[in-house]
Amino acid sequence: MKTVGIALLFGLCALIGVRLGAKKTERLKTVRSLRNDLQCFSERIAAGNSTLSALAAERSGLFSELLQNYLDALSRGCTEVNAAERATECLRGQEAMCAGMQQFLSGLSSAARSDLVKRTQLLSSVLDRAEAEAAAEAKQARILKVSGVLAGTGLAILLW
Repeated sequence: MKTVGIALLFGLCALIGVRLGAKKTERLKTVRSLRNDLQCFSERIAAGNSTLSALAAERSGLFSELLQNYLDALSRGCTEVNAAERATECLRGQEAMCAGMQQFLSGLSSAARSDLVKRTQLLSSVLDRAEAEAAAEAKQARILKVSGVLAGTGLAILLW
């Protein structure tokens, strides 16, 4: 029975480390997803074939979801700023990225194609900075995962 308890304690410590690490790496995945989607959006804008609603509908991903939420809020009568704030509600807790997306979305529906290219470049630089910060957090995530396993091992040895 003692062995089972020790094994459960070890597993619990390892699981806590993995879960804490997963929270830290989630931000990096989000930033990279936004960057990839922004790159596709930029290429489609440069081609000049589509409207914003068509661009939002043709891809699935966080960026397309944010763009669709923004356009939906505008169609319900929200102002540009309110629509941008509502669209970026899912990014709360990631303030730099949220502010960059709000700046990108505000006035997007009335922007000219040349302005859209400038906006994508500005958002890309914001996402570059956010990715660097998220990569630093991801390194901490590895430390948390290993620490959970080591703590569980240490406790198991002490209790044995």
